[in-house]
Amino acid sequence: MMSDFLRELEEDIQEQRIYDLWHKYGNYVIALALAIVIATTGYTLWKYMAHQSKLNTYLSFSKAVTLYKQGKTEEALKAFQSLAQEKGGYAKLARLYEAALLSNSAEIYTEMAQQNVSDPALGNLTKVLGAARTLSSLTALQPLTAPNNAWAPLSYELLGLEKLRQGDEVAAAKDFLAILEESYASPYEQVRASMMLSQIDVPASFFEKNEKKEK
Repeated sequence: MMSDFLRELEEDIQEQRIYDLWHKYGNYVIALALAIVIATTGYTLWKYMAHQSKLNTYLSFSKAVTLYKQGKTEEALKAFQSLAQEKGGYAKLARLYEAALLSNSAEIYTEMAQQNVSDPALGNLTKVLGAARTLSSLTALQPLTAPNNAWAPLSYELLGLEKLRQGDEVAAAKDFLAILEESYASPYEQVRASMMLSQIDVPASFFEKNEKKEK
């Protein structure tokens, strides 16, 4: 009986302790539970809002592209310019479309190249597009002709075209020949390079020298 009494006493003490603890800290426990619920709900809501924001941005971008395809240039330009003010990937794409629609877009390409130094794929793309649009600032393309650079073939092609324009056919031929030797060159780029080489008037010794270099 003594053992039963002691057990009941211990249980009462534990219950009282729990009661006292709850009475003392219960509000904090409730507050913490509410904070967890609010935080979880808030994060879920944030994810939903972010998803909705991306969805809305995608729909706006898709609408702008449709306007562009329909030939509604002014409306499309305004839509792309509006999207370009936002953040994220669609804003960058909208900026590229904006540059493509404007007659004077050199500043946009230069600005994007500077803003995307940490993103070589996009930064280099803007350099190539800027050079292709104006056939100027071609010095920016020279680093892109480095081995194993995905933009090397197109950079060589633009450099070759500019050298042809300047009348330096031998230098242009070297650039077009480099495309044929470039591992990243697509079949279309290789065909264009071959066609350009067939039209360039260079001495036969030019090709002989390059064949010897390969050997």
